[in-house]
Amino acid sequence: MSLFDDDDLIYDDDLDDDIAGSDFSVIEDHEKLVEPPLMSFCHGHDEQEKLFLDLFEKDSLPHAMIFSGANGIGKSTMAFRLARFLLKHGKQASNQDSLFGGEDIKHDVSSLDVAADDPVFARIASGGHADFLYINRYYDPAKDKLDANLKVDALRKIAPFLRKTASEGGWRIVIVDDADTMNRNAQNAILKILEEPPANVLIILIAHRPGMLIPTIRSRTRFIQFSPLSRDIMSDLLNKGQEHTALSVAQLDILSALSEGSIGRALNFIERDGFESLSQILDHLDGAPNWDWVKIHQLSATLSSPSQDKQYRMFVELLQWVFRQMLFIKARGGEELPIFLQHEALENIMLHYSLEKLISITDGLKSHFERVEFSNLDRRDAVRAGFLVISQ
Repeated sequence: MSLFDDDDLIYDDDLDDDIAGSDFSVIEDHEKLVEPPLMSFCHGHDEQEKLFLDLFEKDSLPHAMIFSGANGIGKSTMAFRLARFLLKHGKQASNQDSLFGGEDIKHDVSSLDVAADDPVFARIASGGHADFLYINRYYDPAKDKLDANLKVDALRKIAPFLRKTASEGGWRIVIVDDADTMNRNAQNAILKILEEPPANVLIILIAHRPGMLIPTIRSRTRFIQFSPLSRDIMSDLLNKGQEHTALSVAQLDILSALSEGSIGRALNFIERDGFESLSQILDHLDGAPNWDWVKIHQLSATLSSPSQDKQYRMFVELLQWVFRQMLFIKARGGEELPIFLQHEALENIMLHYSLEKLISITDGLKSHFERVEFSNLDRRDAVRAGFLVISQ
């Protein structure tokens, strides 16, 4: 598993962990970064928003769409934004099938905005809107994590929901988050719905890895690609949270490089003490390959504690990320390390380790920690062995 790859399950950076464990009954400040159901804005995806508005005005919204792109860039936020808009204004589309051919209700709309104090906003956020269904992986509060896969039982809620008449005469909307984690049975369940979709229904499948969806699902949906966020937008979003207003330029540089345009990944890095973990790694790499084994034993003992699960995973991912950065720089001809990685330990490694050696270490660390995860091996030994991989 990787903090920075699309196939990540632990760091599911559309903030799904927060969604699963949150109480949406109280909505306070929508100018801060919150869970997607509570976000009143969505920066960086103006092109997609314009497309949805154009389709709405032309009464040509598809019955199903796949929102694709990296974790944590705003796909879930946009899905909730579109759902709120349609359930607020969507009677326009439903009137085309009126028994008496009633006149369409037209709205002069220039954005998908729905006010945070609008009843539709609150009802969707709390899960209390009769025409809205949100499907996600099961959240286990004891483990503080989501299931690895979206089970078929969750998808079976969709068909009964869609058999009901829209309670307010407009759209019925289903959002399926982490749709790419569906097993084959779950995908077959939703395929049956996509083959014969009811009228005035919109199903949004959020998929970080759309290739995991079977071809027949992909062929029956409209594909909407979302791009990573720019550094300026990332900075703006990070500074919307009170706890993140003191970020320095150097810290923003680190977050920009680590997150690759994903605000979810950047927030995970901050909230899981990523800056401290990175400093810790640089400190322990000092003197490589002649390690201070006393310090490493202390580190391994700390990270092996059950209460340090997130810190351990952050350490594992950052250690690999640091070596990937050195490898990329070495492969490009040995240009200078970025400012946030200019540390004596890394400069020493770059000076004395060949490109072939860095390739071997980077691949070795990846294989080592994947084996530890797959076999559920002792984390104390895993940390110590990681340093042995570097020194071999």
